[in-house]
Order: sequence, then structure tokens, then C-alpha cells
Amino acid sequence: MQKVTLLFTFILILTSSASASVLDNRRTRQLKNDLDAARIAVRNAVNLVEDNDESRKRIGALQNSERTLNGYLKDSLFKDRKDLRLISLDILKKEYDVFNDRLYLNMRIDTMAMVVKGKQLLVSMLSFDSLEVGKSYRKKHAALLAPYHGNLLKGGIYCMAHEKWKEAWECLDLYLDSRRQPLFSDIKFDSANDEFAAFLAFMCAKNLDSLSMMMKYSEEAIKYSPRREYTLQLLAEAWRLFTPQKMYLHYLQEGFRYYPQSTYFFPRLIDYYTSHGYTDEAMLYIDKALKMDSSNQLYLLAKHSVLMSQKNYDEALKYGITLLRDNPDQAIPNYNVGYIYYLRALDAQKDYSKSYRDRQKEAQEEYAKCLPYIERYRLLMPKDRERWYPILYEVYFNLNMGKKFDSLL
Repeated sequence: MQKVTLLFTFILILTSSASASVLDNRRTRQLKNDLDAARIAVRNAVNLVEDNDESRKRIGALQNSERTLNGYLKDSLFKDRKDLRLISLDILKKEYDVFNDRLYLNMRIDTMAMVVKGKQLLVSMLSFDSLEVGKSYRKKHAALLAPYHGNLLKGGIYCMAHEKWKEAWECLDLYLDSRRQPLFSDIKFDSANDEFAAFLAFMCAKNLDSLSMMMKYSEEAIKYSPRREYTLQLLAEAWRLFTPQKMYLHYLQEGFRYYPQSTYFFPRLIDYYTSHGYTDEAMLYIDKALKMDSSNQLYLLAKHSVLMSQKNYDEALKYGITLLRDNPDQAIPNYNVGYIYYLRALDAQKDYSKSYRDRQKEAQEEYAKCLPYIERYRLLMPKDRERWYPILYEVYFNLNMGKKFDSLL
């Protein structure tokens, strides 16, 4: 019984192989006929600029052949055949030239269809060039396609204008990436628009919400100086929620290097360092900034705040008073200066090396200095009762300010 089963299986295999072979031969013969038809369509593809019945008929023949040959290109049995690849490229070139010629003559065209066809032509040539059989055509195809390469950038801009972000990305990605491929290794392209194209690709990736796509051309996009600040800001925001925040910090540092006076990079850079306990690193950036602009309120406030976090109260007091001299209605410096005087008052009361009378006198002097700053803070931040209430309570009590003390109760 086992021998019969094995014999039956063997017969099935032979039958299947024979059937597959017959089918392959049939398809091969059909491919020959379709290739002949495609060659005729290419040969007849002349005088296609005018939009008339004859040109539409010839373009239709090209499109029919293209659809037919695409089926063979998806078949592993035929996809690497040189004759199939070459005639397919000829068809795409003919179709694309129709758009180009009509555009040159200021005739109305379907711009989106032209963009799609241009991408299709380049992708097909790159695919053919990747095959061993395609390498011998490299110089010819590169020279043939190079004049049209710039249209990819125009196509990307067109798609962006119509908010077709995926199609725009594909155009710009091809424009930039294809130049790095072996097909164009001997072509020297004008690089004047590279940084601009990279920035546009970066913006498409941002609109597609793809960090990996944003990063592909991020370094080139940063080099586009007219929008560098915005690019660095977007990159920082893209990495802000990632842990660890190595890349977020990197782009904040880059942003500060190029734009130290930006209201985006400097505050976030200082906040990053101080929130992670790196106050010394924060101070290095603050001092760099102050060397460039010693009167900048943002830098002075940062210096004052970091000195407070370091409990370097004497220095913090100097910077706080300087800030309030220029703008007395800054809430944080008012609180901090008042708080420093309040701490000095507490220290004076605990200085048992002095007499009680001297301690109280010195403490009252510090409370008196504290008073206007905390009262100003109360006016500026009336809802922040948890901060100003306990200090004012002590101040009013120690200065015997009965009416004001009662107002807190």
C-alpha cells in the first residue's frame, strides 16, 4: 500500500511539473506577442503633442502595453528579462515626454499625472540598474534621465502646495536619494537646491508624523539657513518625549549654538539641566549667553534662578535686584528677593552669639527689606497664597503691623 501511495505521489509531481512547464511555455509565447505589440506602440508613438483623436489612440496603445507588461514584471519568471525591462522603460519615457513637450508649449496638462509618471520612470530605471544585466546601460540611461531629474523637485513642491504630503515626500526622497545611487555615479548634479529640497522633504515627513522620515534628511535640512531655527525647533519637539532625552538635548544645544537669543532653545536648555540637577552645566550656558548680552533679561533671570537653586543667595540677591530695577513687576524675582531677606531675618533671630535685643533689631531690618517684595508678589500672584501667606504672616507679626496682620486672618 505504501508503494502505491509513493507511486501516486510521484505521478502527481510529474504531472504538476509538466503542467507548469506547459503553462510557462504558453506564457513565454504570449510575452513574445505582447513585446512585439509594445514595440509597435513605441514605434508609432510620434506626433503626440497635439490633443487629437490620433494622438489619443497612440497614447492609449502605449498605456495598454504598459499595463500588460507590468503583469510580467511582477512575475518572478520574467521580471529580470532584459527585453521586457527595456521596452517597458521605452514606454514610460514616451509617456513622460508627452507631458514634458506639452508643458514646454504651455499646453494644459494633468500635473499630478506627470509627477506620478516621472517617479515611475525613475524608479523603473533604478530597478533595472540594480540588475546585473542593467549595468551595461548605466551611462546611457543616466544621461537620458539626468535632464529630467530636476522635475522631481518641482513635482515635490507642486504636491506640497496641494497638501499631498506622501506624494511630495516620494518626489523629494527620489530627488535626493537617487543621486546617491550607482545609476548617477558619473553625473555631476547642481547641488544649489539640495539643502532646500532636504528641508522640504523634512517638512513632508513632519506632516506625515514620521520621525524616521524626518531624520533621513535632517542634517541636510539643518544646513538650509533660512529655516534652520524652525527645523531645529521641530527636531527638538520631535524628540522631547523620548527617554532618554539625549537627542532632545542635542537639538537644544544646536539651537542655542546658532540662536542663543531664541526664546525657545535657551529656556528649555536651562530647564533641562536644572530639572536633572545639572546646575553647573546650566550655569556654563548662562555665562556664555551673558557674555554676548549682559543686559538680556532672559539671561539675567536664568542666572538669578539657578543661583537660587544652588542656594547661593548672596549672588542671587544681586541679580534679583538688578532685574527688578529694570522691571519691578516680575513675579519670580520679587518672591525670591523677598524670600532671601526673610531667610536672613530667620538667621538673625538664631544668631545666639548676639544679645536678644541685637538679634531682634537685625531681624526686623531684614523683615522690613523683605516686606515690599513679598507684598508686590502678592499683588502679582494673588492666587499663590501658599507661598506669600506664611512669609507675610511672619513679617507682619515681627514688625508689629497689627492691621495688616489682621487682614491675613
